[in-house]
Parts: sequence; C-alpha cells; structure tokens
Amino acid sequence: MGWLIGLGLAALLLSTASCGTSAVGVDSCKQIEEARCQHAPVCGVSLQPPYSTYGTDVDECIRYYDTACLHGLTVADPGPAAVSACVSAIQSSPCDAGSPLFETDPACEWLTQIPVAEAAAEVVEAGVDASDAADASDAADDGGDE
Repeated sequence: MGWLIGLGLAALLLSTASCGTSAVGVDSCKQIEEARCQHAPVCGVSLQPPYSTYGTDVDECIRYYDTACLHGLTVADPGPAAVSACVSAIQSSPCDAGSPLFETDPACEWLTQIPVAEAAAEVVEAGVDASDAADASDAADDGGDE
C-alpha cells in the first residue's frame, strides 16, 4: 500500500515539474501588443476579429494578446529600454492609408528580426548545405585523379 502512495506522489511531482515554460519576453510582448491595440483605432485599423464580447474592441484586443503573449516573443527580448522606446514609437506613430507606420521606426526594428528559432535553423541548414557542397567538390576532385 505504501508503494502505491509513493507512486502517486512521484506521478504528482513529475506532472508539476513538466508544466514550465521557456517563453521569452512575455511582458515585453504584452506591452507592445497593448500599445498596438490602443493605437490601431487612431489609424482606422479594424480590431475585428477578435470580436468584442465584453468591453470595447480595444479591451478585447488587449485580452486576446494577454493570452497570445504567453508564448513570448518570436525574437530575442531586447530589454526594458528598447521595449519602452518601441511602445513610445507605436503611441506616436503617424498613419499612412490606415496603417500605423511604427514598423518602419528604428525604435521598433528589433520586432522585424528573424525569429530566434528560424535563425538557428537557417544556420544549421546553411552548415548542411556548405558541407554538401564540400562533399560534392571532394567527390569531383577524387574522380578527376583516377
């Protein structure tokens, strides 16, 4: 009977240990998205979907991204100073034909970087491609020596 209780405790410990997250920049993501949600109506950008079921469309947009941002940023978190500068750029961004122009603001250019996982995959892929090319070159050289 004691082993059954021990097994149950072990299962409980394992289940709680695996609930962690490796999300990076959750708070930074929320700050950026909240600023975007608040500035979108200024430029005439529709916030639908997500469809508002409680409060304003801006409130619903913020609630939506509060959940979506739990996955973190797709780029490296640049730190509080860079996030604050980007939030300020979003809040003061002019509009061009209904689109905010903050994406072209230097304070927010870190948002357009290649996501960390994609960059790592590209490096690995480039390394594989380079080694394939070297192997092909070696094979051609070996064939010419005969």
